[in-house]
Amino acid sequence: MLSVRVNSFSENNLGEPEQDANSALTELDKGLRSGRVGEQCEAIVRFPRLFEKYPFPILINSSLLKLADVFRVGNNFLRVWVLRVCQQSEKHLDKILNVDEFVRRIFSVIHSNDPVARALTLRTLGSVAGIIPERQQVHHSIRRSLDSHDTVEVEAAIYAARQFAAQSKLFAVSMCNKISDMIQGLATPAHMKLQLIPILQYMHHDSSTAALVNFLFYTVLLKLDTFLQI
Repeated sequence: MLSVRVNSFSENNLGEPEQDANSALTELDKGLRSGRVGEQCEAIVRFPRLFEKYPFPILINSSLLKLADVFRVGNNFLRVWVLRVCQQSEKHLDKILNVDEFVRRIFSVIHSNDPVARALTLRTLGSVAGIIPERQQVHHSIRRSLDSHDTVEVEAAIYAARQFAAQSKLFAVSMCNKISDMIQGLATPAHMKLQLIPILQYMHHDSSTAALVNFLFYTVLLKLDTFLQI
């Protein structure tokens, strides 16, 4: 009798969340496949709630691969919403099983001729830095975009640089001289220098790097003090 009750409970209760999760994912997938941008957006913004309700690795992996595909083939408006899902779902990113495929789909947009598309790609990659901290290809793209002539792309690269520096010692050390040159460079606007400065907090991994960072802090503070006295 007890065995029958246990089996009945397993079938009637433990199976329900899985069934509900599959049904919810199927419904959102239909929205993603819609030819209407509004319906696609409505589906995308519902994924964080789905992850909170059903934090199953298989579901999250499948969902984020679908969203990465939307990011790859969609327009910039849709990419903004996919970026927000990644930012809102940080604690679930470690449940992605096919990380390589997920990154491949997102990263493919970095080759776009549209600087806004590249900027959204950098921000999305930065938002998932915790699961891909040592991706050299991404590191290289961030460095390259810091030299862009498009302000939107440069600011996105700064955001991504901050995210990766927090996760990767290798990246932080390799970027130290680049960040230093930008902070001290006359061509770098003041508002960008303010965005670059927080990255320095992750650059104390060896004595030479720490010394350079301390020098930069002193230089920036000295210039700021001089500016305030004018």
